[in-house]
Amino acid sequence: MVEDDPDLLFLMKKKLTDEHIFEVITAETGQQALELINSQPPDLILLDILLPDIDGMTILNDISSRPETKNIPVIILSNLADQGAFEQVAAIGHYEYLIKAKTELQEVVKKIKIRLNIN
Repeated sequence: MVEDDPDLLFLMKKKLTDEHIFEVITAETGQQALELINSQPPDLILLDILLPDIDGMTILNDISSRPETKNIPVIILSNLADQGAFEQVAAIGHYEYLIKAKTELQEVVKKIKIRLNIN
């Protein structure tokens, strides 16, 4: 999970670990995310777009352009809710885009389970 808001990061990590089926690795910056993805590619990435250093679009471009990471499912979870952001993500690939302010935590868990084929 890549999220720079410490409160949301804590809540999401708790929600996911309370499911007892997820191991959650977190990054608070784009640079941390890229280092973690390169050192131990995850099964799924929950990605914020607005980050303090390297933005989520750059991370998404990097992930999608490398053979070893291009098939990792990514769910965008961001408050950036403008049409331009949706179009940028769509231009990179087929990724789910959830708006933080409009999405309940349980819905995020449900979407992750679907992407990972977990019942």
